[in-house]
Amino acid sequence: MDVFTYWPRLLFITCMSVLNAFFALCDWLFYGRAVRNQELNDEPVFVLGHPRTGTTHLHNLLSKDERFAFATTFSVGFPSSFLCLRAVAPVIGLLMDSTRPMDNMALAWDTPQEDELATNQMSSGTSPYAPLLFPRKEKEFRPFYRFLLAASGDGDDGDDDGDGEPAHPEDFERWRRAFVLFLKKTQYAAGGAHKRLLLKSPVHTARVRLIRRLFPKATFVFIHRHPLEVFRSAAHMADAYYWQCYLQKPSVLDVQEFILHQGAVLHRAYREDMAAMRAEERASGERIKENRSARAAEVRFSDLDVDPVGTLRATYAALGWAEAFEKVEPAIERYKLSLVDFKKNAFGKRALSSEAEAAVRHRWRAWFEDLGYE
Repeated sequence: MDVFTYWPRLLFITCMSVLNAFFALCDWLFYGRAVRNQELNDEPVFVLGHPRTGTTHLHNLLSKDERFAFATTFSVGFPSSFLCLRAVAPVIGLLMDSTRPMDNMALAWDTPQEDELATNQMSSGTSPYAPLLFPRKEKEFRPFYRFLLAASGDGDDGDDDGDGEPAHPEDFERWRRAFVLFLKKTQYAAGGAHKRLLLKSPVHTARVRLIRRLFPKATFVFIHRHPLEVFRSAAHMADAYYWQCYLQKPSVLDVQEFILHQGAVLHRAYREDMAAMRAEERASGERIKENRSARAAEVRFSDLDVDPVGTLRATYAALGWAEAFEKVEPAIERYKLSLVDFKKNAFGKRALSSEAEAAVRHRWRAWFEDLGYE
């Protein structure tokens, strides 16, 4: 930690921690029993994909479906106290920027947001998001992508982009408790278990197997994009946003390694876990029938970008939700119109250096091959 460089940030975090601790106590006193007793809808929907593949765009579109409950920018910012503070959420939202720093997408207190941001806080950094604070320690947090446990015989397979040392069972339990608690609070805030949870955090892409253990009826919607475009976008996000989070100053190589490793491990884990899921379905005779909802669908970002309504319609049909789409289509059309003036960042037109492109093609080669990118 570079104390002399980041002491104002540390002071701010300390003050916010004291404030959060007080209101967390209020949450516990006024809502603790209700949250503990809150049942979770056992059919959550997870939006998967590497950061910068369009997961936010897809998440925003799906959130227009009133069947879903989701985490918000406010609830992940104050995960331990948002139930008590929700009355003042619009006021706090006035202090926020109206767009995200890395891509100009709209940002508000009630915008759908990544649940792992909340879990990272509530589990004291037992998350792959912790390297955004401590980038030079990135390798120490690698076991938290998949939480492969030594007791189960799982662990690093020897690949350069493996998960590192197996996760300690206590670390997994700390993450699981925080994850489930935040989901219960989100479910409670939505009015109960009648709504399906709509969850989006790119790191969940590495956790399909783990999630299915927690929620056997979970549905997964995976979005993917050309790897070179993703790397350019991820590098831009690091320049535009990551520096706001650091408590350690990283080198350029530290940031590049974080992006490359994350891309490799997310894709490898997703590929392995989905293959295992399909094998289990075949072994148990759970073939998807015409009248039975599927548990997984894949979306190409280029399709969603050009035709969000048509792509969502096809995705709903693939998941057996065709009737539900008829109800949500008007809301999706309105959201589409709200994006008419949205301007994408110009960095996407810049070519990568030959060295950077070679590194991406080598480290993410399975991504190119499996998803059909040249």
